Amino acid sequence: MAKLVLKIEKPLNGYSKVVNKLKIDEYQFDSLISLAIPLKRERKCKLNFKKSLGEPMPNIENSIINKSGILGFRIGIDFLFVCNPSHSSFTKKTVPLLKQAFYITDQTGGWCGVRVEGDRVIEMLERICPLNLSQKIFAIGDVKRTIMDHLNVIIFRETEKKFILFSPSSSSGSFIKSIEISSRNI
Repeated sequence: MAKLVLKIEKPLNGYSKVVNKLKIDEYQFDSLISLAIPLKRERKCKLNFKKSLGEPMPNIENSIINKSGILGFRIGIDFLFVCNPSHSSFTKKTVPLLKQAFYITDQTGGWCGVRVEGDRVIEMLERICPLNLSQKIFAIGDVKRTIMDHLNVIIFRETEKKFILFSPSSSSGSFIKSIEISSRNI
């Protein structure tokens, strides 16, 4: 009898392309969890976050990247995401420690990530994103929830000319097509 092997399927199957000198890659991650701060528990959550990830809990619309490469970003008053990129070392102790203070939901299969970078990345994003992406307004490390070409997106500025975009995995085909078309038309 044949042995069955389970294989993780990524929403964009490792997509990687250069369009009009813009590099577009699937941002691969092993886990993405949402953290909700219980009412009147902000202080405990801040302490627990620092203990768990070694970095202070970010302010609203800001992020942290710890020594292991784990990305944490805060979307609202009581809502954060913690993303474990495929190249990082997410310890098994981290989630139980976070559970002591936060309400946690595994969002891994529900989101896809796309990294876009290049000299004209701002021009490409301006075609589909209503945000002011000037570095004075949207600095390195900033993160916002927005709409891009009718799709819900979380946009994170990694460097001056590099962004990571998160969208629901159910929209991954439309999402990547929108990015490609915008890249082609700058």
